[in-house]
Amino acid sequence: MTGVSGTARRRCRLRATLVALAGLLMLIIPSAASAHAILIASDPPVGAVTTIAPSVLRLQFSEAITLLNPTEDCQVVNSTGRSIESGPCHVDPRNVRELVAPLNANIAPGTYTVRYQVVSADSHVVGAALAFAIGHGPIGLPYLGNRPGQGPSETSVWEVSARYVELIGLGGLLGLIAFRWLVWRPAWGPGRRHERLSKTDRESALEWGRDLFWSAFGVLAVGSMIAEGYLLVVYSATALGTSVINALGDTSGIGTVLSGTRFGSLIQYRGALLFVLFALGAWQFLAEFGSSSTPRAASPTGARIPSALMAILIVGALWGISSQGHASQAPAHLVQQVADVVHLGSAAIWSGGLALLAIVLWRLPTAVPGAGAAVATDVLAQFSRLALISVAAVVVTGTVRTIGELSAPSQLWTTTYGQCILLKVGLLCVAGLVALRSRRITLSLEHRPSTHIGALATVRRAAVLELSVALVILAVAALLVAEVPGRIPGA
Repeated sequence: MTGVSGTARRRCRLRATLVALAGLLMLIIPSAASAHAILIASDPPVGAVTTIAPSVLRLQFSEAITLLNPTEDCQVVNSTGRSIESGPCHVDPRNVRELVAPLNANIAPGTYTVRYQVVSADSHVVGAALAFAIGHGPIGLPYLGNRPGQGPSETSVWEVSARYVELIGLGGLLGLIAFRWLVWRPAWGPGRRHERLSKTDRESALEWGRDLFWSAFGVLAVGSMIAEGYLLVVYSATALGTSVINALGDTSGIGTVLSGTRFGSLIQYRGALLFVLFALGAWQFLAEFGSSSTPRAASPTGARIPSALMAILIVGALWGISSQGHASQAPAHLVQQVADVVHLGSAAIWSGGLALLAIVLWRLPTAVPGAGAAVATDVLAQFSRLALISVAAVVVTGTVRTIGELSAPSQLWTTTYGQCILLKVGLLCVAGLVALRSRRITLSLEHRPSTHIGALATVRRAAVLELSVALVILAVAALLVAEVPGRIPGA
């Protein structure tokens, strides 16, 4: 392309090749570990016949479990649905991976069914109805009548949408702060186009950027707190086996989830961080704008320390998400959780930056006629470099996470979890192709002394397309959380 040096083109091709190789590495490196709360053993064995009537039934899972409602979430019944338990089910205090159900003495020969619903250590709600037989068989079908109410599944629209809006809220906040400090601020550094503008135009552009930041912060901060509440209600419906509407009015049930599960503790933790973030943001907002009698001039960024604290709070909230998911139960879980947080944060900086870039390219040239386009060009050049680093980090940390969740390359196409990963990789490649074209235009604009409005409009449309792909990737990620990884239990 005209204006782009051969060195720049070679550099661009080299970076694209490195990203592609990292993505390929994601597909070929195997590993081994354990997954979800999978039933790995039972006594008596489910699906089998035992000649001796047991006095107790034990179910052993691959990870720690929580039983919210002992009378409803664990039942052992005969072929007519009558309970044969001599006492409530409970988690063995000496082995939190084992569910224990005491049984009546002298159980008659026949088929019996154990029905359970437990919350695993990675916050997934796991349930099943399994049959076993006493005597000489054969084993009949599990008894499914009079089952407790069933809540939305983890792959339902309710669950996926709840995780989706949570990721958009927290990711948007991190992307917003990163854009302000890593893109907007450098665009006002020495040697940039703004130095050729009048003082009035510079001030107008800076005020526009400050207004954009705080408008977006208010929407995202409040939206994130609402999203956490929405997620709590939906998750409670799943864990309690009821509808979302019923869960919304069941304060006692929601209280049980908050106090009795790891998910509840982590959602309280994230809620506290978001409250502090909102309070800190409100204080910083007042400090930046001043009062009506003594307004303050806009600057590229606010105070350094409050902004750093706000970023730390958001990263802490992302750590809370990682702590309740697959990464927390993977081998070398601290490494996996760090990789997961960096993965989420990098994706947030990329996708959140795309949204803000599209707004800047769309509104700034018209908000500050004649000067806005020059500032937008510098913003575009700065974001282009940041986006490349962010996407590379997404690929590398995605590779680490894939290594922690799959036991063999074949699981990429033989499991739903692996297929979701392949879909994410495919969509990321589409976004990469769009980004490469935008990158070439950006390199051309950097070498031009004047701003080209038509080129900015082309890049803006490409940014919107790339953002659309990123939002689809985020939806796949929200679905991926509910899928069972390919890890081998006990390996």
